Amino acid sequence: MTGNAGASRGVDRIVRHHGRNLGLALALALALAVLAIFSPKYMTLDNFVVVALQMAFIGIAALGTAHLVIGGNIDLSIGSLFALTAVVSAMLSRVVPPVLAMTLAITLGAMIGWLNGALVWRIKLSPIIITLGSLAILRGVVLLLTGGYSVRGVPREFAAIGQERLLGLPMPVIALGILAVLAQWILVRTTLGRHLFAIGGNRDACEAAGIPVRRLVLGTFFVNGAIVGLSGVLAASRFGSASPSFGVALELDVITAVILGGVAFTGGEGNVLGVMLAVALLGVINSGIVSLGIDPHYAEVVKGAALVVAVTLDQLSLEARERYRKMTAMRER
Repeated sequence: MTGNAGASRGVDRIVRHHGRNLGLALALALALAVLAIFSPKYMTLDNFVVVALQMAFIGIAALGTAHLVIGGNIDLSIGSLFALTAVVSAMLSRVVPPVLAMTLAITLGAMIGWLNGALVWRIKLSPIIITLGSLAILRGVVLLLTGGYSVRGVPREFAAIGQERLLGLPMPVIALGILAVLAQWILVRTTLGRHLFAIGGNRDACEAAGIPVRRLVLGTFFVNGAIVGLSGVLAASRFGSASPSFGVALELDVITAVILGGVAFTGGEGNVLGVMLAVALLGVINSGIVSLGIDPHYAEVVKGAALVVAVTLDQLSLEARERYRKMTAMRER
């Protein structure tokens, strides 16, 4: 009976993921169809490359956040961390080789991510509260470092890295594609991925089973910080400058994409394909609103509405699954 129940839950999870992904794919197709009718100039290869570039920085950051949320955690400081790593990499590029400047900034992001994880683990408070404090601290550090002004005058070699193209695609888009494949492989093909799902589903049971929960939680925060750092340094390199306003509201964009993409806010469920589809959908909607000549402030309304709808659907789905599990348990008895 237990084996049948486990198999049933596995099949149920696969069906839900495919259903959510199909819904996102259809919504994306519908959005593109509307744009093709009312704004044909939108449907050009050059424009799609521009939209992909705009989505790349959010998409890269969303990969780390997806793993965090699947494991039952969250980091709201990613927008400020994005800005800090961008600013630090741009500043360092003036005095050290560009690759070293980027490496040091990414390492800084990883260490700050690890520190957030250590505080979450040690203090035993909601990660929302702790990382919200980190968000404010890091943004303040960015303003202190820059005096409120953009960091300009970076070496040409530094800017060339982010502006490089491969097969016609900008480097940030290439990085997103590689990291997305790697992130999906980790989730579905490795023991680490299975442990993340298990920790997000029931941390206490994982600790009782001997899974190294503390190490995995800290490691996930560490990797998330590194990924956000990578996104930040690529942005600084791509634009040839770093503004203290980088990353403002990035956490809202990322969390909206993650939850809309099917990652359960309570942890234990999710997939990278859904997150990438959600990033693409939000990117097309945002750029499409501008292309159609609609007030761009409506994009914020759409993002907020998408997050509310996604969280509502997630909660309703959770309640439905709990009822189903209780009914199944009663039948087995």
